[in-house]
Amino acid sequence: MTDGVRLAVQERGSTTEAPTVVAVHGYPDDHRVWQGVADDLAVDHRFVTYDVRGAGASDAPSTRAGYRLDRLAEDLAAVLDAVSPDRPVHLLGHDWGAIQAWHAVTTSGFAERVRSPS
Repeated sequence: MTDGVRLAVQERGSTTEAPTVVAVHGYPDDHRVWQGVADDLAVDHRFVTYDVRGAGASDAPSTRAGYRLDRLAEDLAAVLDAVSPDRPVHLLGHDWGAIQAWHAVTTSGFAERVRSPS
């Protein structure tokens, strides 16, 4: 949760010892946009998706300012803190999710949390 917005996170696949892949969707999608690849990747990865703020089962911010890229990057960081606090992840982005992910990895101190940018 960042700034009071709760995010719905979904995990599939291997144990926490497997490489982790975190997938970020665009709007107006939700985590289901990844269903086509989720089962394949979950065979030998820990595959994590989340509904970005204002989509799916996640909360919506109370103002438009809550959708700024810095807030979306903070959300991604919060997901990484929850699912892989000590190991870098592979990062996938689709549509607006790719923009969110790119903004995050260009933020100071974030790039070392990612094994492969979107």
